[in-house]
Amino acid sequence: MNPQRRPLILDVDTGSDDALAILTALLSPEYFEVLGICTVHGNRPLPNTTENTLRVVQLLGSDVPVIQGCAKPIVAGIDKLRGMRARANEKQLNGQEKVAYHAEYLDLPPALRGPLPGTRAPLWYIDTLMKADRKVTLVMVGPLTNFALAYRIEPRILEHVEEIVIMGGGHDQHNATGASEFNIFMDPEAAAVVFECGEHVPLTVMPLDATHHANMRPRHEAIFRSWGSAVGDFVAEMIRDRLDAYNVMQPLHEPDIAPIHDALCLIYLIDQSVITLKKRVRGDVVCGGIADGATLFDTRYFTDAPKNCTVCLATDEDKFASLLIEIFSRAK
Repeated sequence: MNPQRRPLILDVDTGSDDALAILTALLSPEYFEVLGICTVHGNRPLPNTTENTLRVVQLLGSDVPVIQGCAKPIVAGIDKLRGMRARANEKQLNGQEKVAYHAEYLDLPPALRGPLPGTRAPLWYIDTLMKADRKVTLVMVGPLTNFALAYRIEPRILEHVEEIVIMGGGHDQHNATGASEFNIFMDPEAAAVVFECGEHVPLTVMPLDATHHANMRPRHEAIFRSWGSAVGDFVAEMIRDRLDAYNVMQPLHEPDIAPIHDALCLIYLIDQSVITLKKRVRGDVVCGGIADGATLFDTRYFTDAPKNCTVCLATDEDKFASLLIEIFSRAK
């Protein structure tokens, strides 16, 4: 039996896996009523992530509003040492990571409409949530700047939130630095604010430990190509780009796998059994120092710190893939 249809807000920094998360949400109307999609800096600068989001929405002929959000992190861009660490990390990767994983613009027709005029994501969050007649689920798969600012402006918005699900962080797995995951590293202070929200509303964290097993493989790429549809071709291209990028730039536990990090958050809300290991824990974010942007999950059975999140640590890869294919097949 399907769960109750959730009012949903997405917060994205569209690139490739964000694009597939948007498709998952919009192609699952029996599960989600998508109220809006907020954009944020991250995989690409804000103008790119906004345009990319609009292109994906247009691909499905949807009229869901796209709301432009924050162009910069709250503090991270001011701290000179953080900037040096970020540049050193990019230099080590020869500047290829962002190009390989996330094209400047997705290979889709340019958007014929723009973002919602007259507002920005933090203000839109406040207005939308304070007026909501049902509690809203928030899925945030980029840096957490937009909602952190909204919550700091108007803490009462949490009274209208059903659950927060974020793709970010890592327990044993990291990618931005040796201690941190990209989304959290890009705005650690914002992440710390959102983790604070977990003391008041359910907060589910989908770190790299889970998403590195939410994979697509060459055989899945072939399935999407066989459909001969615009959506199938687009998804196949996204998978191929990610397969090539991971093989070259970030080899994982086996070759020819491409994690679709962000879509796992939506699949989890559709069928929680896709996560095979999760724990209720205390989660904190390190702001500054050599471990800047690290997420610390206290997985001990005993802790004197109040638990504030559920961290997902393992994924049923086959179930994830089959659900994603079934959902995308609706656009064949």
